[in-house]
This record gives sequence, C-alpha cells and structure tokens, in this order.
Amino acid sequence: MNERSILINTLPLGMRRRLSIGISLVSNPRVVFLDEPTTGLDPETRRQLWNILQECKNEVGRAIILTTHSMEEADVLCNRIGIVNNGVMTCLGTQNRLKTLYGGGYHLTVNCQMSGKAEIDRKRFSNLENFINEILPFSIKLRMFNGQFVYQVPIEGFKAQELFVKIEKSK
Repeated sequence: MNERSILINTLPLGMRRRLSIGISLVSNPRVVFLDEPTTGLDPETRRQLWNILQECKNEVGRAIILTTHSMEEADVLCNRIGIVNNGVMTCLGTQNRLKTLYGGGYHLTVNCQMSGKAEIDRKRFSNLENFINEILPFSIKLRMFNGQFVYQVPIEGFKAQELFVKIEKSK
C-alpha cells in the first residue's frame, strides 16, 4: 500500500495534527492560525514541531497566531503573548514583561534518562529529587512525566550562576 491510499481518518491523532499543520504551511501563507498545535503530542514530536514553527515564524512577512494553554509552548514560539480571560484580553506583552509582572519564578526542567527498569528508575529519580531539594530547597516540583522533572524556583535569592556551579561540581 502506498502513502497516497491512506485515509487521513485512519492516522493516529498526533499524525493527523502534524499533517494539518503541514497542509497549513505548504502554500507559504502570510498568516497562519493554529489552535493548540501540540496538544497530545509526545515531548520529542512536540519539540520537532516547535522547531519547524520557529523556522516559519522567522520568515519575513509571515505571522503565526496560536492559542495554547501551555506557557512553555508560548515561551518557545511567541514573540508576544496575549492572555484572554472570560473572552477579554487581560494583558499583552513579551514573555519577559509578563513574567516580571505575573510570574512566580523560574522553571528548571531536568531530563533524566529512563533505564526501563522500574527499581533503577525509582532510585535514579529519588536521587535526582534529593539533589534538587539540596541545591534549591525552596523549589516546588510542578510535574514529573516520563523522566522529565519541572521545578518552579522563586526569583528572590536565586542566583543562576551558583546553580550552574553546583550542578557542574556534582556531575
């Protein structure tokens, strides 16, 4: 069976999402509207799609407007972010401006390679969590999924240089 005979509705949801984005970009339109472009995609595929969209947004004369619930996605893809609450635009600005006004701190993302063996992974994850709690005692673990840990780090008293030195010394 060749690719042309495959029906779109038989493709997995993630593949359909990527196909629809590809179709929207193929004719090089000046404006592209995307609604939750990476919802439901695995982290690797999401990153690949973000790279493609970043290349597209950097083209002269092209604008990409997207809706998302993911601030991480907005950080990666957007030059300006507008926040809508109950149908009303409540703020508009660059990521740094909005983070300064409304942010609760920095996010530290740590990717821990999984071994595939539950006991080894549990010990590895526990060691990582202990290490983060030791070097960033006021951090809050926001989520952990598939070996990726995301921590919120308060702005007050945070010195990135010291964090990087501690990480380097502990490698």
